[in-house]
Amino acid sequence: MSTLSSEEEVRTAVYQVFEAGKNKDFRLLARVHADEPRFSKFDDHPPYGRQNAREAYMYEEVAFASLSDYEYNLRDLRIDTFDWMAIATFILDYRGMMVNNATFAGESIHGTSRVTMVFQRKGKEWLIVHEHFSGIPESYSGRTQQP
Repeated sequence: MSTLSSEEEVRTAVYQVFEAGKNKDFRLLARVHADEPRFSKFDDHPPYGRQNAREAYMYEEVAFASLSDYEYNLRDLRIDTFDWMAIATFILDYRGMMVNNATFAGESIHGTSRVTMVFQRKGKEWLIVHEHFSGIPESYSGRTQQP
């Protein structure tokens, strides 16, 4: 039995997603996502429609496989647990070099996204059942506007 709290387990799962991408550990990337019909994802990169588990995994693997020098930072991570469900919300800052494997040309990428991940406890693991990424314009300062 784990000695970590549910919140700590979910925090670990959130970071596993980005570390798996950074290290191109596609088995781990697949394992932290629930492979079931109820999984869904909205991304801030094409395609913008709702993705199922198979589509989300395929697009993530292609993106991370083409990305080098990937760096990320999670800010304002908040985790709320509800028995066997958890919601993680945070700001993701990322940068790297997207490499076209056919031409070996690279394009520097960077951005900031608001992210929501919904987890469900399955046995001893917390698995992602929904993800939503929403890009933040560079002009946004990050300060809450006062009325």
